[in-house]
Amino acid sequence: MNILRLVCAMVLAASAVLAGAQGKTPATLRLDWVPSAHHVGPLLAAQRGYYAQEGIDLAVQPGRGSGSTVQVVASGTDLFGFADSGVMAIAASKGAPIIMVANFMQVGPNGAITLDRPMSSPKELVGKTIGLVPGESAHVALLAVAKKHGIPESSLRIVSIEAASKAVALLTKKVDTIIGFRFGDYLRVYTQDPNSKITLFSDWGVNVLGNGYFVSTSTLAKNPDLVQRFVRATSRGWQEAKKDPTGAVDALMKAFPDTNRRFVELGVPMVFEHMQSPAATGKPLGWMAEEDWKTTLEVMKSSGLEGDRPPSAYYRNLVEH
Repeated sequence: MNILRLVCAMVLAASAVLAGAQGKTPATLRLDWVPSAHHVGPLLAAQRGYYAQEGIDLAVQPGRGSGSTVQVVASGTDLFGFADSGVMAIAASKGAPIIMVANFMQVGPNGAITLDRPMSSPKELVGKTIGLVPGESAHVALLAVAKKHGIPESSLRIVSIEAASKAVALLTKKVDTIIGFRFGDYLRVYTQDPNSKITLFSDWGVNVLGNGYFVSTSTLAKNPDLVQRFVRATSRGWQEAKKDPTGAVDALMKAFPDTNRRFVELGVPMVFEHMQSPAATGKPLGWMAEEDWKTTLEVMKSSGLEGDRPPSAYYRNLVEH
C-alpha cells in the first residue's frame, strides 16, 4: 500500500511539473448536464485555444444536474462550474462557499410549453393540466408567476411527471402544457411537432436568471487573476459563437460526437436570444444586473433560500468592459 501511495504521489508530482513547464494551470469546468446548445461558448473557446492563451489547460466535462455541480465546486473537486443561478444561490445562502462571476443566460429560459398555440396570458394556466417535475427551477418560477398575477396555487392542476417523460406527456396530450427549459424540454417537443410553442415566464414579468459560471469564494480570493482569465476566455468564446454559430456547433460535436447535432443547431439561435436581459442593456455580454439578482433571490425564497444577504453576496462582475 505504501508503494502504491508513493507511485501515485510521483505521478501527481510529475503532472504538476509538466503543467508548470507548459506554463498552464490545469482546471475543469463542470457543466450542469450533458452538453447541449447552451454550452457551446466554452467548448468553442477551448478548441480555438482561448483558454490556453490565458494560461489555462481547461477540460470541459458533463455534469449530473446543477445541484451536483454546485457541490463539486464548493468542495474544491472542480475549479469552475456552470449551473442554474437559483440553485447556486440557495446553496450559497446555506453556507456553500461559492459565487457567480459571469452569466450569459440572463433571460430566464423556463416557460409554459403548449401544442398549436402559445398561451396569451398567465390566467390561461387556470384549469389546465400542467405537467412538471416538482421542485425544479421551472416549478418555482411557475409559482412565482401565479403569485405575481394573483392566481391561487390551488387553481393550478399540477401533474407530477419525471423529467424524461415530460415531452411525451404533452405530445400524447396527457397534459395540456408542460413547464420546462427552452433549450431542453421545448426542443424535445418541437423536433417532433414544429407547431409547438413556448411562452417564457420572463414575458409574464418573472425573469429568473438562467445558468451562469461560478467558482468557490476561496478560489476567487486566492487567485483572482486566474478567475479573471477564465472569464475573459469564456466571454471571448461566446462572442465568437454569435459570429460563427456553425463553428460553435462543430466545436460541441467534436468534443461530444454522440450529441444530437440537429438538436444543437436548433437550440443555438435560441440561446443567443437569452444572453442579455433588459436590465443589463448597454453592458458587455456576461455582466449581471443587480435587478435580475434581486428578482432571482426573491423567487428562490419559496424554494429554500435562507437569510437576507444582499444580491452582491451572490455574484461578482468580472466581465471586462
